[in-house]
Amino acid sequence: MKEILLVEDKRGMRVMLSTALEEDGWTVTAAPDGDSAVKQILKNRFDAVLTDVCIPGKFNGIDVLEKTPAGTPVIVMTAFGTIDMAVDAMKKGAADFISKPFKLNELLEKLTSISSHHADSMLGQSPAYLETISRAERAAPSGMNILILGESGTGKELLARRIHECSGRAEGPFIPVNCAAIPENLMESELFGAEKGAYTGSTEARPGRFTIANGGTIFLDEIADLDITLQGKLLRVLESGTYHSVGGTEELRSDAMVIAASNRDLKEMVDKKLFREDLFYRISEFPVELPPLRERGGDIQLISRHYLGQYCGNSFTDSALNALVNYEWPGNIRELKNLIRRACVNSGTDEITKEMLEFPGHIPEGSLVEQAAAAARTRERSLILSALAETAGNRRKAAEILGVSYRTLLTKIKDMKIIVE
Repeated sequence: MKEILLVEDKRGMRVMLSTALEEDGWTVTAAPDGDSAVKQILKNRFDAVLTDVCIPGKFNGIDVLEKTPAGTPVIVMTAFGTIDMAVDAMKKGAADFISKPFKLNELLEKLTSISSHHADSMLGQSPAYLETISRAERAAPSGMNILILGESGTGKELLARRIHECSGRAEGPFIPVNCAAIPENLMESELFGAEKGAYTGSTEARPGRFTIANGGTIFLDEIADLDITLQGKLLRVLESGTYHSVGGTEELRSDAMVIAASNRDLKEMVDKKLFREDLFYRISEFPVELPPLRERGGDIQLISRHYLGQYCGNSFTDSALNALVNYEWPGNIRELKNLIRRACVNSGTDEITKEMLEFPGHIPEGSLVEQAAAAARTRERSLILSALAETAGNRRKAAEILGVSYRTLLTKIKDMKIIVE
């Protein structure tokens, strides 16, 4: 079970976030102010910290960040979204930041990403893998735009972080952006920032990822999903280093190294007019391709033992290891990691057997109808919590967002025992 420290002074928000985090598999320790948060940090070990910036007490959110042990990822929440605040947090070691109001799914994805990458490491001894790492490290200090290619789950963000560390920019921030996870209507402000009043609900200036990444690295994951219009604006940044925030007139400059990644054939997309040819050649000045796990031979055993030790410290039987090696791994390392984690949950002994490995096709106990109903209820609860968080607990506005009547929402809140303040 993953341990997280949540620091939020507003009780309603604290309860909603705690509930959502627990449903996502976290064990939550909640603190209402900076002083109690620092006390928790000094006496407990956490896998992640989620803290608001403006909290009561002697210590604010930046203080909580600075007192968190190195290696523990911190996400900073802010209702103000000022450039200086976000930049300061990232420079002082925050893994990421998120501006209120936000979607719960967005926050959970950020936590999943940072906790995964802080726990993972680059593992491998196969010639194909070692050559890829060597090629990437040679390119890192060159100043060229690097494109990482590879199937989903091969570890493209981990490689991007390795390049950042070898680039001479390791003291600067590493800012990941998942182009597939952010809605098109929000992506421009996410990349370039937005001025106060630039769109409905923007009461303060919001920093863009290129601003935050200045002096460091911006990693554009799944760049194939970037809208064609934004591709042109990204091209301008790559060519001139300049851009404008949404609603802004001042020309901004960025000194961020750009690493892009894709699991799709970008050249084929160029041929089909789905991706700009000029942008393709600009981002792929130095392409690096990660081999799929099935082509990495003995690395499968090495990585399997690594995750087994991380999750439960058991050992594999020979038949279990043979099954792992002979499987094709279409989901690559991500699929391997999840499968071993499930095996540790299934294990009641010191050994992981072949029968404990839930390869695709294995059906857990319980009927499909029961599983579907449980999944639907969990999803429905998550959507309600997200809407309530977005509207700061306003149930009428939340009902509008969810597309249900106010009475229906009240009934569901009561049935699901959701606390709203």
